Amino acid sequence: MKIIFLDIDGVLNNTHTKNPRKFPYIVEPELIERLKRLLAATGAQIVLSSTWRYDPVGRLAAKHYEIPFIDVTPVLPDQPRRDEIRQWIHDHPGVERFILIDDEDDELDDLPLFQPSDEIGLTHEVRAIAGTCSR
Repeated sequence: MKIIFLDIDGVLNNTHTKNPRKFPYIVEPELIERLKRLLAATGAQIVLSSTWRYDPVGRLAAKHYEIPFIDVTPVLPDQPRRDEIRQWIHDHPGVERFILIDDEDDELDDLPLFQPSDEIGLTHEVRAIAGTCSR
């Protein structure tokens, strides 16, 4: 199984995303479409590593926006996101390849991280490079 560990804020939205009502969970439709093309090209599945996973409303918003996630990483208090991702991989031995798409580092440098700018979000270039889905 190929997995994309996905952050949402700064990846599927950006600093220019219009949000007149100041909703806490919002995305850009164009960036979701880029993500879906990446999934179609790679056959990868999404595991949410985003902070959206902490809140049932955040998970519901991800489903509303049709972000096709199959699971979420565990919440490990006071641990970096890296450890949550490693725990998920450890608990799912069927993972053949994986990447992370996250606009922040959070001690992820030793993992295959694709880091878009939160000013832009997921770009065509990141989508193309991430298509390699390495492990």
